Amino acid sequence: MAQNELVSVIVPVYGVEQYLDRCIKSIVSQTYSNLEIILVDDGSPDGCPRMCDDWASRDTRIKVVHKVNGGLASARNAGLESMTGDLVTFIDSDDWVEPDYVSSLHQWMTEHQTEAAMCSTCIEYDDGRSIKERPATPSGRWNADEALHHFLYHQGFTGAVWGRMFLAEIFKGKNGIRFFEGLNSEDYYVHVQVLSQITSIYVDERHLYHYSRRADSITTGAIDSHSCDEIQVADLCIDYLSNIGYSDMSALDYFRIQSRADVLFSLFRKHASRSMLVSISRGMRTLLKPVLRDNTISAGQKLRLGMMAFAPYLVYRLQRLTNRIN
Repeated sequence: MAQNELVSVIVPVYGVEQYLDRCIKSIVSQTYSNLEIILVDDGSPDGCPRMCDDWASRDTRIKVVHKVNGGLASARNAGLESMTGDLVTFIDSDDWVEPDYVSSLHQWMTEHQTEAAMCSTCIEYDDGRSIKERPATPSGRWNADEALHHFLYHQGFTGAVWGRMFLAEIFKGKNGIRFFEGLNSEDYYVHVQVLSQITSIYVDERHLYHYSRRADSITTGAIDSHSCDEIQVADLCIDYLSNIGYSDMSALDYFRIQSRADVLFSLFRKHASRSMLVSISRGMRTLLKPVLRDNTISAGQKLRLGMMAFAPYLVYRLQRLTNRIN
């Protein structure tokens, strides 16, 4: 891998007027300067479109894509259509990165000869708190097959696409990887495709990405039409892997049922109705048998999944009693 490759930085922009300058400043100030910075204005109704154009007039590395509103996945896809770089990284417009974010990810990919790299994250709250997220994935060079196995068992490599850098080639051309539009949690679908197409990924525990935990974020807030999207995304991931001949059926079974459990925990936090919790849990029951036969899963995990499948409201009440749910 060359030392001065062009790195495309894709930034979807919508409704982040008070955060946008902070984000872009952190990108244009990178110690690695050979950047193509793509700001995708996803039909933002505030001052963001003007701010994007203003930044482009001040830095020739910035180009702006204005489009009608289509959601986060649509904006990222528009950025992928516009990129010309050798490597690509995604940064959300209400977040920011350390000055050596790009240089570090690029260096790790170069030194360890991988097609992807990822760092750790600091969570930034509106009240000023900053918490270094405990890395779920140990540092080191990982074989992609092993990484995919861990991903499916929720033992690392999960999460969003930001905080990572990828070989741009896998996103280019008519068969290039794209985000699935219309659903939240769509990053999982991209991760599955990436890990099935590369040979290795490097992970480092340095906290180079700052994630803004906003009260109005699409990952928080009240119950809406996207509250159960993770289930649909998980099924899309499994369909994709099945179609390409992925053979670890135990991992697929676990990934499918764990997606339902994750949605239930999210609904607990949002104080969903008992009927909604029961509806999700019923979908878990038919998936439980092969997971209970999986010797790689602990007895505690099996008990937890069994309780969520048959007594979700009890689990909900127990969680509240032990103050695990706010």
